[in-house]
Amino acid sequence: MNVLISDPIDETALEYLTDNHIAFDYKPTIRAETLLEEISRYDGLLVRSRTKVTRDVITAGKNLKVIARIGSGYDNIDVDECRGRKIVVVNSPDANSISVAELTVGLIIALLRDFPKAFSSMKNGLWLKDEFWGGELNGKIVGILGYGYVGKKVDQLVRAFGAKTLIFSKNKKSCTLSQLFSQSDIVTVHLALNSETKEMITQALLRQMKPTAYFLNISRGGVVDERALFSLLSEKKIAGAALDVFWQEPLSENYKWRSLENVILTPHIGAATKEALKRASITVAQDVVRVLKKENPKFSV
Repeated sequence: MNVLISDPIDETALEYLTDNHIAFDYKPTIRAETLLEEISRYDGLLVRSRTKVTRDVITAGKNLKVIARIGSGYDNIDVDECRGRKIVVVNSPDANSISVAELTVGLIIALLRDFPKAFSSMKNGLWLKDEFWGGELNGKIVGILGYGYVGKKVDQLVRAFGAKTLIFSKNKKSCTLSQLFSQSDIVTVHLALNSETKEMITQALLRQMKPTAYFLNISRGGVVDERALFSLLSEKKIAGAALDVFWQEPLSENYKWRSLENVILTPHIGAATKEALKRASITVAQDVVRVLKKENPKFSV
């Protein structure tokens, strides 16, 4: 059995594959056209978010038995096509929840205390102590949209700071969606991207937010009407936002969001910790071995 690893993975996963007699080619910078040419040689494919596993890739992969997403979100994989061809898709749904939740809380505090402007002013030789009057997370209402592994961890962390939470998800609701947007001081989004959630966060919902409220998206760019959000932020109808994900990634150099002073942008680093990568890597490596040995995987999509 031979698998292709097309994105970065922790070395513990490589060792695990070797110990289980699975040959692999590690090509973390492989180009899309090269992947299409070479995929027919492999029984398995391991990817992160960079590699797009399209219908063409799946069709070309005539020997594929398993595709593994080193992480939680799998919107870069044509899962329906995989099912039609009886290719097993596995992921690591809980591996990055701590990392994403910690980034979320860090960005919330950065917004409340205006860290970016404070950093910038100091680097520019200024001392503007009297201009940075922020707010506390303690006592704030945090609306959490999406209550999977990450949403639950965010709930736990912000409560430890003394915040109150409102929850709206498919399986848990402490309020209506409208109430979450209108009553929260901070709205943070942790949704998978699918046909039900695409542009779920509409202009109408965003307009219900308090002018003093902050919006965070640490899930997928496609769940929010990005143009509506940009308009409201540029008009200062919302106090600010922190975005780790975008409709199109990577961002172009002249991307208009870069001009907004009340927005913190990070380059999709929610899961980018050594600990999360190690957990995700070994989880999917174990399931790849299970599938190739004709055993049931632990985390199938």
